[in-house]
Amino acid sequence: MKIKVILIFFIQSFFVCSQTDYNAEIIEIANQYKNGGGYKWSGTGCPETVSHKGQVVIAKSATNTTYCCGFTFVVAMKILQKHNLIDDKTFVQIKKFQQEWYGATPESAEKQPVIALTHLGIGKEISFQEAKPGDFVQFWRGKSGHSAVFKGWIINEKQDTIGIQYRSTQKSTNGIGDNKEYFEGIEIDSKKGEVIKKRTYFARIIKNT
Repeated sequence: MKIKVILIFFIQSFFVCSQTDYNAEIIEIANQYKNGGGYKWSGTGCPETVSHKGQVVIAKSATNTTYCCGFTFVVAMKILQKHNLIDDKTFVQIKKFQQEWYGATPESAEKQPVIALTHLGIGKEISFQEAKPGDFVQFWRGKSGHSAVFKGWIINEKQDTIGIQYRSTQKSTNGIGDNKEYFEGIEIDSKKGEVIKKRTYFARIIKNT
């Protein structure tokens, strides 16, 4: 079966002036982290310490390894702090933001970054059809979930969307790296897809202007 990875790039319309997103910069920041480094589902999972107003929100992983939520949270915070989008937020608010990003509250357990960004007022949920590179994605394979920076769709010769390409940190890349996975019902090279379309959620950082 012939497949191709589609990295969808959008040119901002002159007429869309009420909102600003930071997708291109998010991709750049995610790519700045070196591939590898080890994957371990323990500790904070963060490649570096994150602070807000002089207080540590979450520390760098003690083992120097990473896991998905830690990586995507650090990427998100870099953008938010670079553009002063959370200057008016208290430490308590940002700590709650981190907990929701990790799915540590009952309300955020399913959609994680979607709930975190919308509750903080600096982002929104994006439909499956409107997703573009630089959005954050939370997807599920049965009981297993994954947090990542979305990079594009995988399209087959029939122009069907059969999977996603993303950057995160996972066992298969021994830490940080680009990866791709297929949706349920898709089988490529004897490997069956596991990603559940109905449990794939996209979130975008947006500043209202």
